Amino acid sequence: MPSIHSYVDLVKLILSESAKYFALLLLVVLAVRFWRRLPKLSGPARRGNLVLASLVTLLSAGVGYFSICHSMSLMYWHFGMKAFQNSQIDPAFSLFDTSWHYHHNADALGGKGVCLLVAGRADAGMSLLAAAKEMRHGKDSPFENYYEGLYYFYNHDVTNAVPRLEAASAETDYAWEVTKLFAVIQLDRDQPQEAAKLMQPYMEAQISEADHAYIMARLDLANGKRADAQALVDKFFAADMTPFWRTRFERLKSELQTGKT
Repeated sequence: MPSIHSYVDLVKLILSESAKYFALLLLVVLAVRFWRRLPKLSGPARRGNLVLASLVTLLSAGVGYFSICHSMSLMYWHFGMKAFQNSQIDPAFSLFDTSWHYHHNADALGGKGVCLLVAGRADAGMSLLAAAKEMRHGKDSPFENYYEGLYYFYNHDVTNAVPRLEAASAETDYAWEVTKLFAVIQLDRDQPQEAAKLMQPYMEAQISEADHAYIMARLDLANGKRADAQALVDKFFAADMTPFWRTRFERLKSELQTGKT
């Protein structure tokens, strides 16, 4: 289901696009009226009308050109986000790049940066993200903050990860994912009580992902529920996990086998 934030953004987009093309329509109508009255005039009035008709026509053409470029940029950015969400990183980068060429904007540049970051080209990705931030006068989008924070988190740089993830968590689309990561940070610090506080609103949530399963298994072990913890490890541990999660599941599995709490 779309988030409230996404719905608000959609409404803003529809209103802004409608206002833009309504203004363009007014300019076109005005230009047509000036040209239609031109044959009826003579002398200075005709020359003045001709100047106004030409100016309004040029203004209409300029507004029309930039409006179409801006709209095409938004369209390609939208499809770029869809491709990214479907893990189609190369197509997403191409769509963000096309969006950038239609209209130089921070969102398209940041999208390209995130794609490069996810694809393992960290230096190039960080450079584009920094450029996007500069275009916004020092601000990142939640999307950029989240994936930049993920990069630092999975590269064991919690100091840089936390402020970016915290900023991204203000966006409801990322709040749950950030909560889980913060819980993992607390568990890595051997502070299950703090992790439990973070997870308290989600204690009854269905467990369907390995990261969630790891957190709940750790909390179960801390509360003496060894059988519950073992059941989660048996269900969600997989050999093809990323090194980050495989290491933690293997350590947890070892602790369950040795009887450590």
